[in-house]
Amino acid sequence: MTGAMWVSLLACAGQLALAGIALARVGRSPLALPLSLLSIALSTWNFSAFGQARSGDTGWRLVGFAAALMTLPCAVHFILAFVGRRRRSAWAMYGTYGVMSALAFTMLVAIGVPSLAQRINTVPFGIAVSLLVLPILTTGFVLLARHLRRSGLPDERARAGLVLLGLALLVAMLLTDLAADMGLPVLKLGNLGTLLGLPVMATASLRFQLFGQDARATSAAVHAVVLALVGVLAYLALFRVFAAESGALVVGTTAITFSLLAAARRVVTGFVTRRERMEQLATLGRFSAQMSHDLRNPIAALKGAAQYLKEEHARGHSWEAHGEFLDLLLEQVERLDRVAGTYQRLARVEPLRRPLDLNRLVDGVLSLQAFANPGDVVLTKVLAPGQPACEGDEDLLANALENLVRNAFEAMPTGGTLTVRTFEDASAVVVSVEDTGSGMDARTRERAFDDFFTTKATGSGLGLAFVRRVAEAHGGTASLTSGEGRGTILRLRLPKSPALPSQQSKGEAA
Repeated sequence: MTGAMWVSLLACAGQLALAGIALARVGRSPLALPLSLLSIALSTWNFSAFGQARSGDTGWRLVGFAAALMTLPCAVHFILAFVGRRRRSAWAMYGTYGVMSALAFTMLVAIGVPSLAQRINTVPFGIAVSLLVLPILTTGFVLLARHLRRSGLPDERARAGLVLLGLALLVAMLLTDLAADMGLPVLKLGNLGTLLGLPVMATASLRFQLFGQDARATSAAVHAVVLALVGVLAYLALFRVFAAESGALVVGTTAITFSLLAAARRVVTGFVTRRERMEQLATLGRFSAQMSHDLRNPIAALKGAAQYLKEEHARGHSWEAHGEFLDLLLEQVERLDRVAGTYQRLARVEPLRRPLDLNRLVDGVLSLQAFANPGDVVLTKVLAPGQPACEGDEDLLANALENLVRNAFEAMPTGGTLTVRTFEDASAVVVSVEDTGSGMDARTRERAFDDFFTTKATGSGLGLAFVRRVAEAHGGTASLTSGEGRGTILRLRLPKSPALPSQQSKGEAA
């Protein structure tokens, strides 16, 4: 085999391995799915170059062209997820997938339609595709460069720089092959670019934890490399046996590819299922522990009062002088009922609306949270006087605010300033919790309010999701502003109570 064929084959194996590493993180990181799709597309493109060089069948060129087109939406998907714009720019992502998928399907159809293949293999068609691809690709790299410039933490700057370099090598250098196929005097560097981009992306994934912390990353990488090598050896054996039979090569390589994907899917599905089960059990355990803590005190009071009255009864003493113990029993039963009702509303987020003084609520929550202050955190309040009234469930809102304050404390393990403010805008009263911690990167910021998403080893991922549901149940909103190295601000907006007729008339008279 020639040197170019070996480069294509090695790049194919490496891309399959990178796809395996990414697949192991699907469901846990928004970067995993687009990177796995991008790696599969690049692997197909490299193998098509190998297949064309080895068999001489021009149909492989169309397969490679289709795979090269699919790298664009995958790269756009990855870039938007990396810079935290995947949801805001979903229309651009899905639009790119739709257009490129239609073009790629046309390439595959052209394999069996010679007249269509002749129209595709022309300079005007290549120019049209280039004019479509270049602006999209340029916009993506501009977003990455802007994110790199704005990154505040060294590790995030390193990740952003590696991603920018890796995608430039993996994707941008494919354009040299397109230019060469159009007849321009350009050296084809696509295969070499994809091969050189592999260690860059692997370093970002493993060394700089592109997908987040994962103790099994090394194990996943080993399994991915083994799976890729097995696949490449199977491809080589197939070409050796069916070198002159194009139909058998297409069917065989397709079967091997689907077998590899099925094997990867089986491994990943088992891994994800086990992980989700463990997370559910851990969340249930933490929820049960909190409920147990809330129930233990009233139960202990009930038990103590009942034991005392039992002893008094055994001694033949009258209970008339111990009416306070009977009152205590009733009070604790009522307390248990309130605890049960609170947890029911926590699960269903069913607010019991009553007139609420937001400043008094904040004072009550902070008076309790002050005892949990780790010591080096300065707690300050900036409460606007004369806040307009609002309606809400005091228990639910207190729990939501406690979550925000607790998160702020945890974001400043070495100390800082926690500021809780209340103010009003045109239509709402607002409470904001501001910390001076390390802040969030773009990917964490985008997913912060998702159910079960957490960056803490012992977190349940229910805190901010619960805050969002409480705010929405009251007709309000929860929002987040954060930057790496600049702290985080979380705002809870609640609609103002409609003014009563008497209040309106007084206001008009005034």
